[in-house]
Amino acid sequence: MKNKKWIKPYLYCLGIAFLFLMVCSKNSFLYRINDWVDANAFFTVGKGMVRGVVPYQSLFEQKGPLLYLIYGIGSLISYKSFIGVFLLEVISFSIFLYYTYKIITLFFEAKKAYFVIPIFTLCIVTLGSFSHGGSVEEFSLSLFMISFYHLIAYLKDKDVMISRKTVLLTGILAGCILWMKYTLLGFWFGWMMCVFILQCYNKQYKVAFQNCFIYLFGMLLATIPWMIYFGIHNALGDLWNVYFVVNMNAYSSAGTFIDKIVETFSLLFHNLFGSLPTFFGIVIGFFLLFQKGDMWGKKGANLTLFTCMLTTGIFIYIGGTSFHYYPFVLTPFILIGFLELLSYTSKQEWNISNAWCIFFSFLALYTICGNTRMVKWKKEDYAQYRFAEIIEKSEDKTLLNYGFLDGGFYTTTGIIPEYYYFMKNNIDYERYPEMMDEQKSYIRKKKPHFVVIQKENPVGLPTFSKDYKLIDSYTQRYQTRMMTYFLYERKA
Repeated sequence: MKNKKWIKPYLYCLGIAFLFLMVCSKNSFLYRINDWVDANAFFTVGKGMVRGVVPYQSLFEQKGPLLYLIYGIGSLISYKSFIGVFLLEVISFSIFLYYTYKIITLFFEAKKAYFVIPIFTLCIVTLGSFSHGGSVEEFSLSLFMISFYHLIAYLKDKDVMISRKTVLLTGILAGCILWMKYTLLGFWFGWMMCVFILQCYNKQYKVAFQNCFIYLFGMLLATIPWMIYFGIHNALGDLWNVYFVVNMNAYSSAGTFIDKIVETFSLLFHNLFGSLPTFFGIVIGFFLLFQKGDMWGKKGANLTLFTCMLTTGIFIYIGGTSFHYYPFVLTPFILIGFLELLSYTSKQEWNISNAWCIFFSFLALYTICGNTRMVKWKKEDYAQYRFAEIIEKSEDKTLLNYGFLDGGFYTTTGIIPEYYYFMKNNIDYERYPEMMDEQKSYIRKKKPHFVVIQKENPVGLPTFSKDYKLIDSYTQRYQTRMMTYFLYERKA
């Protein structure tokens, strides 16, 4: 029976994850579609991947193959909607919350953990960086919190040793992150670096160096399946070129090393002070941690946690660019603030009902979440479904999403693109002209039967109006602006 003690807290976390993501994530069944371009791109490549299409070799996209596999599994559950992705999203987030529970109960009784989890979840899913749901940062949180739990358990008691099994597991998790989005590896870099330093400080030199090799071996174990997969498909070169070379060159800002460091810390601190949850949870949380720190047994625990937060942020922003979802991976550190605040109540009994906490958190969630305005939208309110109806009637259903990120038209039609550059990524033409040059050539050669664009008669295609006719257009809101989509069909 002892081994089943995890069931109750996990089911509680699963329920919270389901309820809160149901409202906030556009992948949920409350929404007709997740119109976020990134999620649609992942879904397009993912559903192709599980059906024999090789990422980077046959479809150009820039995230890691493990993320595509997650979306591909979701497409096996629901091919033309994000319901399958939503189920995986709930499972991932529930694991994140369960390890949040485990961290809290390292210091306090379970009753307080049950009370905090809905509030903690509310703080996270209402952040602007949560975006629309389904980001790689969100899917990384479960792996993050497992590693975070083992680090905190190690720091909590001065006599606790970190096991080889834990180091191996953390290395495997870091390897998984490597193949989702390697700029998120900052936390795992800080994790191993700090454990190594602490063990050397305690004169455990042999163990410290052994753990480094065990950690790297764990990363290797997570890497081998992808080497086999891409090797079998003769696509290792494509993987290297797109996932590493293009990514490293496409988004890095110009300037000296000092300029990049200044810009990195500027972006990091701007985002830490950019919302109330991150300010109070991370900024004030770490201030209290350094002021008190009486919960931690190992010397240097506060500096270790702060270092891991810094390395996480540095890896995110070292390229000098920032998208609104980038800081979401920092949100686990909000728990530091909750732990410090709970320490002031460590000797007090709580008689507050968890049900009321869930109720008011859920009520606040529906009010604060910016996505809920779309719950009432019907399929007819989306160009994605309007155009899909038209395309479905044609014998030739070849489609090109021209000149912008994946707008969801491959999702609603169920089409797996035939074209390598099936959309335009967020890369400047000067840095990577091949993408738009190829997209233009597809149209000049009249390859796609249908073309979806965001600008009528696009610049750079002088014969476009001769070869294609406009058959429908629709304007709808996307994020904070109105967006008009145009559907063109190739003339007979």
